[in-house]
Amino acid sequence: MSIENPIYDKIYRNCFSIIENSSDRNIKRKRERLDREYKKLCETEDYERQEFYSIVHELRLYQYIKDLGITIIAANDNNAGPDFETGIGYIECVSTTKGEPGTPARLCIDERLNQSVNRYVSALPRLTNSISEKLERYKYYLDSNKINKSKPRIIALCTSVFSNEFHSDLNLDLALKILYGIDCRTMRFNKETNSFIEEADVEFHAYKDFAVKPPKNAPLPLCYFYKDEFKCISGIIVNNNAITEELTKDYFCLLLNPLADIPIDKTKLECIKYFELDSVDNNYSTFCWRNQ
Repeated sequence: MSIENPIYDKIYRNCFSIIENSSDRNIKRKRERLDREYKKLCETEDYERQEFYSIVHELRLYQYIKDLGITIIAANDNNAGPDFETGIGYIECVSTTKGEPGTPARLCIDERLNQSVNRYVSALPRLTNSISEKLERYKYYLDSNKINKSKPRIIALCTSVFSNEFHSDLNLDLALKILYGIDCRTMRFNKETNSFIEEADVEFHAYKDFAVKPPKNAPLPLCYFYKDEFKCISGIIVNNNAITEELTKDYFCLLLNPLADIPIDKTKLECIKYFELDSVDNNYSTFCWRNQ
């Protein structure tokens, strides 16, 4: 099986290799799904096909965590439950899309992506939607006793469809905005160096608890980790690599929920870059990165 676009052929072959080299029988079973979705991508030349992005995300995540030396076991795709059970908790994967073509929301996203500034804002409603969908999935798993309630619960969010469009760090900035209310950084363009730099005198991590969702500019709540309904989520992994990029440490980070009812054991995160609430006083909440 091949495709005229060699980039996607390489992605397929790398994923095929992950399956072939795995001893996990449920990873082996993903071969049929990978072949089917790759064939559909070849036939339709839809290089943003959600189902293909989803299986690639799952396989890359599996291999990355396995390479870290963390125990990871894949679930049977035919059974209800998270995609993986690992040494740090359950992991449920989701690959963000741009939405259904032709819908008002998708048209608004496409219009924003065609603009010359702040194109990354187009991803905000889609990322919130992906996270919210997986929150509901975990609630179902808990209510129906599909998982051990004493284990941490993690969402693995892949932003590849938007990281194809603009710098991957902007997707991480949006995730911080959605989960903690940390506003996206303020940047200015330096003509001498021909690059963007942060404004030194601007407080670019101002707090925001809502945004607006196009096309009708409806309120879009933020600060998910400070809402009671999100206490069942222990953390969110952000994989912000483009589909053409391998998953490496630069594109893998774990954002911890400071109010999680089942926190992740941080002694097991020595090899993982993670973000956490460090301290709180009367004026500020201080966050920091670990293991950068």
